[in-house]
Amino acid sequence: MVGHWTGSMGEGMAIGFDGMERAKIIGTKMAGLLGAISNFRMLETKIGFQFPTERLYHIDGTPREDFLPKILTQNIEETLQKAKKIK
Repeated sequence: MVGHWTGSMGEGMAIGFDGMERAKIIGTKMAGLLGAISNFRMLETKIGFQFPTERLYHIDGTPREDFLPKILTQNIEETLQKAKKIK
């Protein structure tokens, strides 16, 4: 089960399981994080910052942020209802 709060490794795991056909992914669109981020630090001020440096994809070529569950729902209530029916 995934939803709009599913991000980071949660997105990666759901997309990975979908790509390997090891799970039925059900829920709403996920957070849609754009990819891997890298950490940097300015030398003089030691202020740290992060920004995306790699785009991530589903094995089928779909950008990670565009992935939708095969069993798409409108909200958590519908997700729970449909998940209970899946065997």
